[in-house]
Amino acid sequence: MSQYQYQVSGATGGGGSSSAGTVLGSDKKDKLLVAAIDFGTTFSGYAFSFKHDYQADPSKVSTNQNWVAGSMALVSLKAPTVVLFDENKKFHSFGYEAENTYSELALDGEHHKWYFFKRFKMRLHEKKITRGIEIDDDKGRKMKAIDVFGAVIRYLKDHLLDLLKTRGTEVQNKDIHWVLTVPAIWTDSAKQFMREAAYKADIDGSQLSIALEPEAASLYCQMIPTDKIHGSEGAKFAVASPGTKYMVIDLGGGTADITVHERQADGGLKELHKASGGAWGGTKVDEEFYGTLLRIIGGPVFQKFKDDCKADYLDLQRELETKKRTIKPDSSGKITIKVPVAISTTYSEEMAENVTEAIEGSPYRGKITWLSDKMRIDAQIFQNLFKPCTDKIVAHIKDLLKEPDVQGTNIFLMVGGFSESVMLQDAITKALPKSKVIIPAEAGLTVLKGAVIFGHRPVAITSRVSKYTYGINISPPFDPSIHPEDHRVSVGGIDRCRDVFKKYIHEGETVKVGEARSGKHVTLKSNQKEMLLKIFASPKRDPKFVDEDDTEYLGKVVVNLPDSEDKIRVEVKMMFGETELTVEAIELSQHTKYRAYFDFL
Repeated sequence: MSQYQYQVSGATGGGGSSSAGTVLGSDKKDKLLVAAIDFGTTFSGYAFSFKHDYQADPSKVSTNQNWVAGSMALVSLKAPTVVLFDENKKFHSFGYEAENTYSELALDGEHHKWYFFKRFKMRLHEKKITRGIEIDDDKGRKMKAIDVFGAVIRYLKDHLLDLLKTRGTEVQNKDIHWVLTVPAIWTDSAKQFMREAAYKADIDGSQLSIALEPEAASLYCQMIPTDKIHGSEGAKFAVASPGTKYMVIDLGGGTADITVHERQADGGLKELHKASGGAWGGTKVDEEFYGTLLRIIGGPVFQKFKDDCKADYLDLQRELETKKRTIKPDSSGKITIKVPVAISTTYSEEMAENVTEAIEGSPYRGKITWLSDKMRIDAQIFQNLFKPCTDKIVAHIKDLLKEPDVQGTNIFLMVGGFSESVMLQDAITKALPKSKVIIPAEAGLTVLKGAVIFGHRPVAITSRVSKYTYGINISPPFDPSIHPEDHRVSVGGIDRCRDVFKKYIHEGETVKVGEARSGKHVTLKSNQKEMLLKIFASPKRDPKFVDEDDTEYLGKVVVNLPDSEDKIRVEVKMMFGETELTVEAIELSQHTKYRAYFDFL
């Protein structure tokens, strides 16, 4: 665990800088171009706009339209989040190129020493992330996660620089303000992990901002002309009028990320309820489909197919991605899915019977037929693959609508790639019959384009609802009427209570961006050389002690103290910047400031 800290001397405090600083300074404002990277579970991409173009038309954001979709007829404005390393763990390729290269290697039986990673972003959805965390490739072999994530960010960064060069626009990395998107429901440590992955890609902290995905989407939706919106009130409605309260439902490949915003008179956005959601993205539909296969052919056969037929398994994944986009609630009859012949031949070899016999003995008798490379599934069965996911999303939205600060919300923005699914749109509009459900055109690009706008105008988010209670540990005089005996310690001959949680920001509290919460602290003894301020976070609204379960140590600010026989006072301030926490300590006798940006790892 570490964090970046710097000292600012003198009474005025001056400026100062930090490689992890997040408060937007003139250095970011002066960049020629803002570029955003949307690092998704299933697909990733980038978008950008020049400062002069933004000033003329904020909604004019460029994306790369030239991702080559490989062997299947899969059209996407992003590339698959897939990365390939050689046997020496050296980066080889990303996206469709990585998929195709790995397929070719597998067909020649030469893939065994290579490292192939797909859909690995969800590892960061785990609660505790450390700097040294490792992730498994498709064969269970490990690499450091920071190297894998960093390689993807570097590739996308270099791809953009090359694109600009081919257009005759010579822009250097140093001229770009980079914005990296992360789910709002992620922990602080996961968000900081992405920041450090960007450092790996030679993106300096002074040119980097982190944008929360539903906030970015919300910003973009302020810019959309009404003719680019469809939904229950489509062309008549946009979310740009002051006082409008609406829910942003950001549905991606891995997560459903939900926030509630209110448009302010100055054009800013106020968060009304802390971000929430879960792992209910589009990949859950894939898991349900593979579960159907397992109930027919069994786990060992499917595992052998995946191990022995990498290229075929990749084709199956691409085919499923295409079918997911075309299925509708009113689809009837049978849905045809092209499946690799290798599945049925593997089954026959292992089980000494054919897949037709397997279907006869499964719950899908009469509902699925399987001949050669074609699987025909009752539309109802395929539609039901979405149900576990849509049920969780709808239930969560209904629970949120019971919250006092969310009650009365009747405008819902569906954004993110999974929102383009008609199955999802149908489930949510039916669950909210009296509300306006709005789906922007190209919903899958709203986060990416909004992140560019966030880079030009981060102050658009004026306040957030804190997900945690933040504070420091203090040791007040021991009071037997309120303090437990096991927390009694003696300091300088005085009985004190150790590890009391002094709260600066409460969970569920609305905090304005840049607003400081202050408190004063006095040294416990004379001739003390330094004061160590330990910063903690708790999901509880009113934690009593920093050693309680679920309370997490974030890091420290070390305040050097002048020589003095007297006790010295230190003022502590906590404030939210763009998306992260800043802690500032001021030694009051000489007015020396110490500031730290926490990395949460």
